[in-house]
Amino acid sequence: MHITMLGVGNGFSPGVYNNNALLEAGGEKALIDCGITAWESLSSLGLSVNDIRRVFLSHIHFDHAGGLEPLALYTKYFTNQPIELIVPAPLRQPLWDNYLSAGLTSDQPGTSCPEDFFHVVAPEENQVFDLCGGITARWVKTNHVPGKFSCGLVIAEKLFYTSDMVADLALLESLYAQGVRIIFHDCTLNGSAVHAGFEKIKGYPQHIKDCLYLMHHGLLAPPFRQEGLRFLRQHQRMDFALEEGAKEAAENGADGQAGAQAGAQYDPETDKLVQKTIAHMKKLQSAETTGHDFHHTQRVYQMALRLGRASEKPVDMRIVALAALLHDIEDWKFAGGDETAGPRAAAAWLKTLGLEDQGIEHVKEIILDLSFKGTASPSPMKTAEGEIVQDADRLDAIGAIGVARAFATGSSLGNLLFDPDLPPRTMMGKAEYKDRTVKSSTVNHFYEKLLHLKELMNTPAAKAIAEERHRFMINYLQSLYGECAVEGGLHDSLLEQYI
Repeated sequence: MHITMLGVGNGFSPGVYNNNALLEAGGEKALIDCGITAWESLSSLGLSVNDIRRVFLSHIHFDHAGGLEPLALYTKYFTNQPIELIVPAPLRQPLWDNYLSAGLTSDQPGTSCPEDFFHVVAPEENQVFDLCGGITARWVKTNHVPGKFSCGLVIAEKLFYTSDMVADLALLESLYAQGVRIIFHDCTLNGSAVHAGFEKIKGYPQHIKDCLYLMHHGLLAPPFRQEGLRFLRQHQRMDFALEEGAKEAAENGADGQAGAQAGAQYDPETDKLVQKTIAHMKKLQSAETTGHDFHHTQRVYQMALRLGRASEKPVDMRIVALAALLHDIEDWKFAGGDETAGPRAAAAWLKTLGLEDQGIEHVKEIILDLSFKGTASPSPMKTAEGEIVQDADRLDAIGAIGVARAFATGSSLGNLLFDPDLPPRTMMGKAEYKDRTVKSSTVNHFYEKLLHLKELMNTPAAKAIAEERHRFMINYLQSLYGECAVEGGLHDSLLEQYI
């Protein structure tokens, strides 16, 4: 089963989606909770509510149930394909009477109960039901707000998803004794009477802390670990082998020569090869001023991890991490046009770390194929890992950071800032694109490369991110032409095809 955190927010965290989760198993997709940001979060991953087969509801709060009303209206009146709503039996009537009925009841027939909008399944506590693609689950009552129903979800008797709850060591110990070894745990960093505080969680015994993945913390960029505890990230995608008999096979399989770590979350902070490579690149790129500095490398690395976790394809996360970190170890633009300089330097470094030959060749291949080589010379990647790293690198070339980097690189190459009388080149092949003797400008570079990147993204998640960053560049160029009093000129006219 794949689990993707649609968000890790607490409902009041700007830029962080509600703490809901996407489950994928057996060709099906399901949600744990459906807050007010669930639709938007799915869309940013390249998905829609049409992809969802069922929703499990843990309790009634806007950040967990706020998306149910639009879901009900959409599936009843637009798709005519109601989805399955799994609502704990004690919550079924309050959900309708106290929450949904005000927005859904009307004079039209068939609007008087939740069954008019959903295929409702209302299990009792500890009653087993199908959650997603043959993976079973049961709910257990939890403590959240006094006098208000809430529950957590025991999935395949191996994973416990707390949803919102206070620290409850007795419940966790009971589930641990029953075989649960993975716990997605509510966490607040500021202290709360109705959520599990980080300080209390730190006091859990070690065998419980080893099971924890902390969510609901509201951090857009949490640490991977803090004081030995793992934090989940928004859109983080994990693969857990929950099918009967599969967990041991995953745990006892390859130890990660290739770093895939099947059946568990890949944590680069515990990967010595990755950590040594981070230190190596930080040293190499400390004085870089062309927009290809260590901060660029860090952003590409973090984005590649994010895209890798969101991938529906099997992905070797160690290869993704290493290729992202080393992708600019020797950029051909600053190595006399030698495209093999980067792969050679990366291979030399990885050999000192003892990475196996197959992994080294994979990283070399990614770095060699990665770069944009002109609009007439597509550079498709050969593997899922390559697609992810290429997307991460290209996302850092567009949007606000892309604009900043474009002018930094253009300056280092001696390009003009902007010449309204100098037309951009179109449909360049590899040789023409690499020719640095041709007079050009940084604004022309938008037309020769940057405005094309949105259409060249490989992964659904990258495509969604690219849309917003592309719009930023369009707006920036329109503002630039206005300030330069060249609206309607050559460049402004050419921009129309990219809007």
